[in-house]
Amino acid sequence: LMRQGDYFSGHHRVLASTYLTDVPFREIFAEIMGKRTATARGVSGCNHTCDLRKGGLGTSSSLGSDTGIAVGAALTCKLRGDKSLAIKEYGDATSSRGPVHEGMVLAASWQLPVFFVSTYNTFGISGDSRELLPTAHPTADRAKGYGMPSEVAQGNDILEIYEKASKLMDYIRETGKPAVLETVNYRWRGHFEGDQCAYRDEAEAEAARKNDGLAKFEKELLAKKVMTKKEIEAMKKEIADELDDAVKFGEESPAPTMEDVRVMMLAEEN
Repeated sequence: LMRQGDYFSGHHRVLASTYLTDVPFREIFAEIMGKRTATARGVSGCNHTCDLRKGGLGTSSSLGSDTGIAVGAALTCKLRGDKSLAIKEYGDATSSRGPVHEGMVLAASWQLPVFFVSTYNTFGISGDSRELLPTAHPTADRAKGYGMPSEVAQGNDILEIYEKASKLMDYIRETGKPAVLETVNYRWRGHFEGDQCAYRDEAEAEAARKNDGLAKFEKELLAKKVMTKKEIEAMKKEIADELDDAVKFGEESPAPTMEDVRVMMLAEEN
């Protein structure tokens, strides 16, 4: 759904979003491994992987604090007048942070083409969002206060997300005004690898894991005869091979030099 000229600011930890902006796995894995063949020459860390030449705006470690950057990018889109837009992704807990609301107020007041996409994870860090947040849909429910249209989609339904995102992005491109999409999900694992997840019901978590969106989508493709089982398996192998190649590329790439660190810290170009 993204087009040439669009901007994208993704989640802090979701590297798949970076891949969707056409950054190859090789550069992503090289950044994870701290190698100079990566998007930021291996000095940014995997959570900040992006390529501005492809519309990537990066992310802030202080979640939501970069909302104003996406809104600023949307102002660029408006001034260009080419129906491009900026996408800002964030989670349910981040939706309560001040910089997010400041960005939404500015986008609404200036009528800027921003697509606010919130992922409702059900859990933040050691807390249940259903107990911590004041509304069932912390982004979509609040959108009305900013005069923004909103949609809620199930995070494990790829087609529903596509249809509602397409509808809202068409609206943004046509009107130049912001809109909101909230996807409802259940985080399968803890906030970090050592998280014991003592704050949630394991039976509930196990039931959520069985409701896999990718598996559901695969069944739909087969049922509607869009793809065959053989074609799906071939695609999986192609992706696995691409990932193996990316890991090998990262392992064999050189480490960054002090000059790389200096250039990236000062936002200079070689």
